Amino acid sequence: MKTRSLLLTVLLCFVSTFHVISQSRTMESENLRILSWNIYMLPYLSWFNGNGHRAKIIGEQLVHSDYQIIVFQEAFSVKCRRILKKILQEQYPYQYGPSNDSSWSLRSNSGLWVLSKLPLNQLKCIKFKESSGYDMIAQKGAALFEGEFNGKRFQLMATHLQSSHSQDIREKQYQEISALLEEFRSVDVPQILCGDFNTEMSNKPRYETMLKTLNAENGTLSGNIQSTYDEINNTLAKQKDGKEEVIDYILARNTSRIASIQRQVLEFYHSEANFESHLSDHYALEATVRFAPSTTLVAGK
Repeated sequence: MKTRSLLLTVLLCFVSTFHVISQSRTMESENLRILSWNIYMLPYLSWFNGNGHRAKIIGEQLVHSDYQIIVFQEAFSVKCRRILKKILQEQYPYQYGPSNDSSWSLRSNSGLWVLSKLPLNQLKCIKFKESSGYDMIAQKGAALFEGEFNGKRFQLMATHLQSSHSQDIREKQYQEISALLEEFRSVDVPQILCGDFNTEMSNKPRYETMLKTLNAENGTLSGNIQSTYDEINNTLAKQKDGKEEVIDYILARNTSRIASIQRQVLEFYHSEANFESHLSDHYALEATVRFAPSTTLVAGK
């Protein structure tokens, strides 16, 4: 009897432990991990700033990452994309973009390039109607995708807005993005917005205008780094009398099926003989999205 009781106790402990491990694995599997990063591979300038070498190092640092989706901005350079693709192709077989590419135009593409471990359905790409300054070289815009992660449908948008001080153009671009998102909005399908919005969080009127126009939500940044564009410490962005700003975001809309989003800024830096530098003038932004338990969704609703 004692032996049988002991065996029963051991069996119950094993079942309990297995249940805890299973729960932990299930919880992990419910987290969609996204990285959004402006990688500073400018059009027609792939030989500057060690771009080819930076692309190789970026690929090597990301190839074994646990992100399901990587959203690049400023992936203009064909040379650099080839380097990254060669390294990341096996782990990220689903690659989309760059959007707004044209072999018949002297203008570059949008620089938006999405790499994914999951198949995504590209819903639509738009090209912004207005631009100014250096941005006129690029065909900036937004690309919207839909995917499914562990039975949870979601939409993901990649974008890169007008740079410099052209806030009036950016506000028109907010409206264009909002129209795109509304066109494909579905009940119970979260929309996750990734990119370089070139809108300083410290400028409250502009920041609040962005969120209001997009009808989107942001959250706090965890970790020690509280800026995405750092003109003080970043080796590729340093400026005299520079400042630190948040201008890159992972926002969310239609969030009834999102339990939480944890956001964190990552500083990618590499040091070796003859090369010591940050890997972009922007820091990367990651999001860990935990979906809420859901009932069966009706497709198309």
